[in-house]
Amino acid sequence: MTQHDPHAPADCHFCGARATGIGVGLTSPRDKDPRWICAPCALVMEDFRRVVRMDAYELRALELVDDVAGDYCADIGKTDMADMTELERRMLWKTVWKGCGNSLRKLVRDGSAPF
Repeated sequence: MTQHDPHAPADCHFCGARATGIGVGLTSPRDKDPRWICAPCALVMEDFRRVVRMDAYELRALELVDDVAGDYCADIGKTDMADMTELERRMLWKTVWKGCGNSLRKLVRDGSAPF
């Protein structure tokens, strides 16, 4: 089993999408993970610094994603995953994945406290 290279971007520290080569958080020699971030989250980096606790934002973003996923299912006219083609299911997950990151960034950018 190989170790993860701490110098290779992986998942975005904020939204979980694929990260770019932008890393934040190395403030001392003890820091091992530069906390890689994706390009869209890099654009709202200053706003993320105001967020003390991400859990409430993530929960609110998840609620918003439920609407996005519902809209996608309505567009294809299917609500049962067993009735969806493989492509439709993959597109549903893509919609959910991107919707979560987009919703999280929107909440932070707008200053919409989810609690």
